Amino acid sequence: MRKLLMGVALAAFVTACQPPAQRPEAPPEAPPTVAACNAITPDAARQVTIEDELAVAAAASDLRGGRIAPGLYDLTRAVRIGGATGWSGTRAVALDVAENPAGGVTFNWAGRDSNGATDTWTANFAEAPTPRLSYTCGRIGDVDAEFTAANDTLQLRLPDGANGRLHLDFQRRP
Repeated sequence: MRKLLMGVALAAFVTACQPPAQRPEAPPEAPPTVAACNAITPDAARQVTIEDELAVAAAASDLRGGRIAPGLYDLTRAVRIGGATGWSGTRAVALDVAENPAGGVTFNWAGRDSNGATDTWTANFAEAPTPRLSYTCGRIGDVDAEFTAANDTLQLRLPDGANGRLHLDFQRRP
């Protein structure tokens, strides 16, 4: 019996002195991915600072519509109207305009702020019965819009915040 007890004690001692069995480490969780709505890249050298409405009286004028030419546009100016809560600092924005086979046009937006944070969205833009954006990626819902298009320029006025709008001027890339 003594031999049996010594054998059990020795086995318990040897087991206690061994390092615990290695557990396979779980792979680190991948950071959440944000689906890009398009492959548009803004020109980082074209950072635009948003202006306040008081500095630009012309922002209150009516936008008259027009034919929006397909192509890639760069933001050249941004103005807050009313209680707009839009971005602060600077931002580079590229807007790709493509004809939509179902009618109207498709806007593919890509913006990058001075810190490198990006935001993208895609929307269908219809002029009738009233100009309206219907977001299909990156944002949700439909919003009324105003616009003027002529030659290689495009002006958009979009809702921003509860009581404001952003007036955005774009120039088509050559």
